Amino acid sequence: MSYAGDSFKSVFTTLAADPSTEFGAPGARVAVIRSVDGPFSSVRRVSIQTPSRTTFAYVKIIKPRTHQDDELARANRMLSREYRATQELYSALRQDDEIGAVRPIACLPQHRALVTEEVPGRPLGELLEEASGSTDQLCLIASRVGKWVHAYQQIGAVPGAVEIAERRQYLDDRLALLEGRVLSASDRRATLARFDSMARDLGMASVPAVPIHADLGPMNLMVGDDGRVTALDFTMAKTGTIHHDLSHVYFHLELMAARHRHKDALVRALQSAMLRGYSPSLSARDPLFRMMLQQHAVCHVALLAERRVPVIDLAYRWFLRRRWQLCDQMAMLEPALRVA
Repeated sequence: MSYAGDSFKSVFTTLAADPSTEFGAPGARVAVIRSVDGPFSSVRRVSIQTPSRTTFAYVKIIKPRTHQDDELARANRMLSREYRATQELYSALRQDDEIGAVRPIACLPQHRALVTEEVPGRPLGELLEEASGSTDQLCLIASRVGKWVHAYQQIGAVPGAVEIAERRQYLDDRLALLEGRVLSASDRRATLARFDSMARDLGMASVPAVPIHADLGPMNLMVGDDGRVTALDFTMAKTGTIHHDLSHVYFHLELMAARHRHKDALVRALQSAMLRGYSPSLSARDPLFRMMLQQHAVCHVALLAERRVPVIDLAYRWFLRRRWQLCDQMAMLEPALRVA
């Protein structure tokens, strides 16, 4: 057996001692194929060879940012949420031919580790970058993304609501990080005024909470050879509004259209198909959808702004300003963008 790091050695030892999984099957041989270490988790892609079959899987260890009690508890909650979401989705969608879920293999709370079977296929983002397949085929896949989001929201009752005032504060906190470096005080006021206008159109102080993936995008949507769509990586899973996940994918499709103007018509078709897959009546003009789109646009620029490179700070500030202008236009659903 090949090990990669002391933490994973303990995880693999525990897995090998459990005969209920492939890792503990008689004669199992486990080899690490790829290692990815990020700030919040470390992942190993492994192969498990048994006399009857070869399985590929991902072993993830959640990494607390500190060893303080509250941070350890947060990491434990993340692990629990991800495993529970994976279990529930797999149970609900395993027989569905169009949308699916990864198979959970094991959860090891003592190691803050999660093991899931690899889903064969390619990320949707890669397929779209290459425009792999006809427009009709890609639109069918996009509609299944909408169907997946709708199905995920139906799994498990979620009590509570999302307060619109809290979403406004969340938005303003991120605008405050950008003011002076990327946007002006006038930009901040205009963005909040637009949010307030959408809130008035919505006409509700709160909306029902639903399960959300919270990081759904073209690169963590896997598409099988048969067109079946499966979402990966539920590390950020939580509750939110019904349009959080769908508007996040929509926003990333907008970025693709901005990068590749020749794919503009394809992106519009994909966005329309995705919204129809969720609900035939859904429009990107829906006030709550637009509010979430606005939030994603601001958060995208705020994340970019955290990457400070002092040597080229002036050039990076220019880049951030250009990106803000682009994202602000997207959030407003300018007619020139020919939104769905």
